Amino acid sequence: MKYLNPPLQRLPRRVHLGTIFKGLALALLVLALGGWSLTALSTEQATEQEIYTMERSYYLIIRSNAVVYDVQVNGLNSKKNKELGAIDFSLPINHLMQSGENTLTLNYLALAGIDPDTHEPIKEYHDNFYVRIAIESLNLTTRERERITLMDISYDHENQRIQGNPLNPQGEEHVYETAHMFTDGKIRQASPHVIVTNRGPSDPTERLTVRFTTPDRFPAFHWLDAVELEDTPQMRAELVAAYERMYSYIYNEEFDSFLQELEPVWRHAAITMGVGQTAMDFVERLDIENRNVRVRPNGQILNPLKIPDNLDHHVEFMGEGRLVRIQPAPVTWQYPDSDRYSRMQLLFYKTPSREWKVARILTD
Repeated sequence: MKYLNPPLQRLPRRVHLGTIFKGLALALLVLALGGWSLTALSTEQATEQEIYTMERSYYLIIRSNAVVYDVQVNGLNSKKNKELGAIDFSLPINHLMQSGENTLTLNYLALAGIDPDTHEPIKEYHDNFYVRIAIESLNLTTRERERITLMDISYDHENQRIQGNPLNPQGEEHVYETAHMFTDGKIRQASPHVIVTNRGPSDPTERLTVRFTTPDRFPAFHWLDAVELEDTPQMRAELVAAYERMYSYIYNEEFDSFLQELEPVWRHAAITMGVGQTAMDFVERLDIENRNVRVRPNGQILNPLKIPDNLDHHVEFMGEGRLVRIQPAPVTWQYPDSDRYSRMQLLFYKTPSREWKVARILTD
């Protein structure tokens, strides 16, 4: 295992990747999670479930420059960044967290810019390359905030390697432990990753991971029994069939079918977003049922299901190869006579009994 402190071993100046994808705007968390509708849980079902209370909200804070990347929390995408310039953002991540130890993964490609002659990305480290990642918590009662640094890396041009920075840009030491959060500060190199671009073959990117812990209790992911998947023609056919099934529920407005398919997804969302304890709490609080029809109240119309004829370079795996989706998202709604649309980022898994189920609706 290699750590960034001491610095990672020397990395080549050039990093290989195919054509960089152009991104769609990041969907709002509530709107994206609100892509499905469920019928109510019975009172008996609700009372049998364990009760959770979210004491804190957690946020992922990232500042970066001269780099594109995927950021994952516990194997689930939280952000795809396609901007080469300086960027600064904060995202809620309660819905991606688990009790105890959590893992953040940065899959990145350093870019020095765009070649003016070929219009291709210059796949090398720029002197101004940096990535700074922190986790911030907000106590929902006292409004007290805590923050720890997970990663602060830049490029050492003289030695041609990335390095961990012991001080922040203000010259202060990083905080790695607070009353309710802790990280050992060790950044680990992992096996190469491929960012799905939808535009052809992509070479492996660099992959770094860091761990952090909190005392808060989160409901377990319901897909933990998922089997490891292999990218075969049969797997792809089964995945397409899963998309077709879920799409048919929307098209035919079969809302009762959502309970069997998505109850654990919506219950998890209700708890971690602090809107209740059941799937129906989530649905009623956010008026989700009215969004999952062929024609939405805002005028958006359900598009035909868009599955590429050739799925090469469109199948994206997560969760250590146990979760999978098709990119770009096949389920979309669009305004008439407009290019504006919204998408539903379904993520699937396969059970030991060979059933395909929805693991998450992502918002990256």
